[in-house]
Amino acid sequence: MSLSFHIDYNGECEEAFNFYAACLGGSIGTMLRVADSPIPASTTRPGRHIVHANIRIDGVELAGADVEDHHYKRPAGFYVLLGVDSDEKVDAYFSALQPHGHVILAPQRTFWSSRYAIVIDRFGVPWKLNRGT
Repeated sequence: MSLSFHIDYNGECEEAFNFYAACLGGSIGTMLRVADSPIPASTTRPGRHIVHANIRIDGVELAGADVEDHHYKRPAGFYVLLGVDSDEKVDAYFSALQPHGHVILAPQRTFWSSRYAIVIDRFGVPWKLNRGT
C-alpha cells in the first residue's frame, strides 16, 4: 500500500513540479501532457496542461494535474508536511518556497522542534517544514 497527495493546479502543474525538483531536490517520475494523451484537449485545458504528474521529494510522493478553470480551487484544509534532518534544510526549503508566496510562520524553534516553518508557495500549496518527524 502507498499513500500520497494529489494536488490540483490551475495550468501550473509542470512549472510547479519543475520548481519543486529544483528547490527541494525532488525527482520527477511522470509528466503526462494533455497533448500526449488520447483525451481530446478542450479550450479550457490546452495541450500543454498536465493530465498526471508525480514527483518524489525526500521520500514523499506528490501527484498533481491541471484541472479545468471552473473546477479549480486553491488548496485548503491541509498542509504538505516535510520532515527534514537539519535546521539548515528547514531554512533552505523555506527560503526556496517563500518568494511570491505567503509566509505563515518564519523558521523558528518550537517546543517540539529545533526548527519549524509554515509557508504557502507561489502555486498556492501550503507547506509545513519541520526538523524531525
